[in-house]
Amino acid sequence: MYTLVDFMTHVKGIEYILSILFIAGFLLFWEVMKPRPFATVVATGKDDLEHLKRTGYRTTMKNIGKIAAAPFIGLAYVVMLPFGFFFVVLSEAVSLLLKGCTALLKRTGMDVSFEWSPMEAYFTGKKRRQAETNDGKSAKK
Repeated sequence: MYTLVDFMTHVKGIEYILSILFIAGFLLFWEVMKPRPFATVVATGKDDLEHLKRTGYRTTMKNIGKIAAAPFIGLAYVVMLPFGFFFVVLSEAVSLLLKGCTALLKRTGMDVSFEWSPMEAYFTGKKRRQAETNDGKSAKK
């Protein structure tokens, strides 16, 4: 142990081991102090085995399989995170690039997107032409 981090890690490791040993020792002591030690543990174990025999081992094996697969699913998730990150970064870069190209084309006078505004449509006479086709007469007065 040469650094403070090494020392703290060592001390914390010993603390965690001692705490787990103390909790396990307390539970063991608590069971021994009962009038019939470990009776509830044996009864619970028998109930569990009875439940397994009644329902079958298939669901239990499925659950064990899911528990065994969990670390690998987590590992796959961690492995896929950088790919997702780079996909998002690249899609944002492409989006910004396309926005930049659109702005550049607008400055040169070329319009690359359809822009429609109700006020412009009204003032260009589109409503009047639509009224003429509906009535068959001129809407001019």
